Amino acid sequence: MKTKKKKVLIISTVGLKYEGITSVILANLEAMKRDDLEIYLAGTIEVHPEIAEKITGLGCEIIDLPNRRTDTTAYFKALIRVIRRKKIDVVHAHGNSATMTIEMAAAFFGGCRRRIAHSHNTCCEQVRADKMLRPFFYLLCNKHLACGEAAGEWLFGNRPFTIIANGRNIEKYKFDSEIRRSIREKYHWENKTVIGHVGGFLPQKNHAFLIDIFQAVHKKQPDTELVLFGDGPLRGEIEQKVEKLGLKDCVKFMGLSDQVNCFLQAMDGMLLPSVFEGLPLVAVEWQIAALPCVLSNEVTTDCAFSDLVEFCSLEENPDVWADILLKKIENTDRNEEALNVIAETKRAGFDIRDNAELLHDIYCGK
Repeated sequence: MKTKKKKVLIISTVGLKYEGITSVILANLEAMKRDDLEIYLAGTIEVHPEIAEKITGLGCEIIDLPNRRTDTTAYFKALIRVIRRKKIDVVHAHGNSATMTIEMAAAFFGGCRRRIAHSHNTCCEQVRADKMLRPFFYLLCNKHLACGEAAGEWLFGNRPFTIIANGRNIEKYKFDSEIRRSIREKYHWENKTVIGHVGGFLPQKNHAFLIDIFQAVHKKQPDTELVLFGDGPLRGEIEQKVEKLGLKDCVKFMGLSDQVNCFLQAMDGMLLPSVFEGLPLVAVEWQIAALPCVLSNEVTTDCAFSDLVEFCSLEENPDVWADILLKKIENTDRNEEALNVIAETKRAGFDIRDNAELLHDIYCGK
């Protein structure tokens, strides 16, 4: 007798675009056994065409819905109708606050019994709404997931939750000296020390301070370049700051790219001076690529599974950050680190294959 497939609706509360939550969703779908699942994704707020192509290429369906932010009532009603019509068994919402009550309530009224909320951060912007909705959120949500300990405690308090680390495809990110040589040659970085950052141009990522750090790095070591991957509302402001400081020739704005894993091979060190984070995927990717990196002490230590990571306070001046980064780069042998970091990644639970298997079992009610 043929087993009935579980119908799963996955919802990113920030849309399907080039950012952390979408990256987590895609990585898990790519690594997951899907033949016993029927997977749908909510298309709300924004659906980037390239992301949509990847999702449909995996045999999943995107369901167009009204904008969650600007037309919340219509979104809520449409979500209920979709869950009822498709007879969805599992609703899995990704976010960082109790505003996921919207998805949990829609799942409840749509007759879905498995209602999963997945916490990806340690704070939120909708503070008032989060506080007001928490009692309803806890009542409606019946499975709690988090990317790390801090993110779980932030959203679920002392209630039980399951950690599914933001795992990555080790083969995709592991250090490759040939790719490094090729990219550095293409961009004329052969005799440069190249510093990188990956993240949207948003207040959380603290790009203004990042530029201050790089200015200090560049003064100490003029043969340096900063390469920034990402886009967002603050990009223009940061470009202006770079020009004002006279750094235009040594700061590269690369925009959005699906080849970041290749570019990481060409980097020498990475910076993440974020004001807050859940468990940053980029820090996991950087370590798999055997890259030394300096992170703000506002980033959870859960993401550090190797000696490649150093934490620094945002209260410290840019010179301190610069000294730490340059020393870290000087003392790191990429080839040697590459031999050890794969085992460390697996041991720390960041192998995407293990994470995807756990999530599959949760979808199937195991």
